[in-house]
Amino acid sequence: MVFTNSPLVIYTYILPNKNIGRYADFPNCKEPINQITKITIHHYAGVVRNLKDYIGLANSRGESCQYLIDVNGNIGLFCDEKDRSWCSSSSWNDSRAITIEVSNDMVGEPWSISKASYDALIKLCIDICKRNGIKKLEFTGDKNGSLTYHYMFAATACPATWVRNHTQEICQKVNAGLSEPVGLYTKTLTSGTPIYKEIGGAVTSTISVTTKYTIVEEKVVEYVKYGRLKSGAGWVEIEKLKRTFDINKASDVKELQAALNAHGFNCGAVDGDVGKNTTNAMFQALCELWLQIK
Repeated sequence: MVFTNSPLVIYTYILPNKNIGRYADFPNCKEPINQITKITIHHYAGVVRNLKDYIGLANSRGESCQYLIDVNGNIGLFCDEKDRSWCSSSSWNDSRAITIEVSNDMVGEPWSISKASYDALIKLCIDICKRNGIKKLEFTGDKNGSLTYHYMFAATACPATWVRNHTQEICQKVNAGLSEPVGLYTKTLTSGTPIYKEIGGAVTSTISVTTKYTIVEEKVVEYVKYGRLKSGAGWVEIEKLKRTFDINKASDVKELQAALNAHGFNCGAVDGDVGKNTTNAMFQALCELWLQIK
C-alpha cells in the first residue's frame, strides 16, 4: 500500500519520536503492517492555540501523534502516516492506527473540545478512512474496533469524559460522510474567479457565470485550499486558511522580509535569515503598530 498524508493539514513538523515504517512488535517482527485499519483519538489535556507549541512538549516526553487539531480547528502533521507514531502506549495499536490529538477548549472535566475542533476531527477521520480504505468507523469498547482509545492500552483516562460521551456520534457522523460521493460537493464561485490548469501554474481561464460548481478534489498548498472542477477545466481557489508564522522556516521569513521592505521597514536582502537588520525592522514595525492602536 502507498501511504499518503491528509490534504487538510496546514502545518507540518515531523518529529523524531517515531519508528520508520509500521511494525507491530518492533524490533522483533520481520514484516511491516501495510494497511491502516484503526483511528485512535486522544484528548490533549490542555488548550493548544498554536500547532507548533506541541513540538517542545512532544520532544520532552518522547512522544508523537500523526495529527494534532488545535482549539481553532487547524490540523498539523507531526508523523507521516507511513510511520508508527509513539502515542497510545502500544506498538500493536500504533502500527495499525492513525493517532490524533485534539485540543481541549477548557482545562479540567469534562475536558470538552470546541465546535471548530470537533468539526475538524470529523472531517479528518472521514479523510483518513477514505484514503486508507476503512469502510466503517466502529467502536466496540476494545481493541478490535476501527476506533480505539488510549485507555485500552494503558492506565490512563484518555480520552476524557467529553470525547467518550460523543463516541457514538463521532462514528455516526464519520460513517455518514463515508456514504457520500468521494470528494464531491458544490461551491458557489463568482464570475472572474481564476482557473489554474495546475496548482501553482498560470491562469488559463476564469469562471464566466456566478453559480454553483462541482468540486471533486481538494488540495492545500501554502495555506490556500484549492478545488478541482468536475468539468476538468482546472483548479480554483476555495479559501485562504488561517496560518501560523514559523521563524525557523526560510520561506516564511522571506515572505516577512519582503513585506517589511515593501512597507518601508528596511531589512535588507530577502534571504530567509533573521539577522540584525530583519530584527530591527520587525521591532520598528511592531512599534508603529502599537502607536497606531494605542
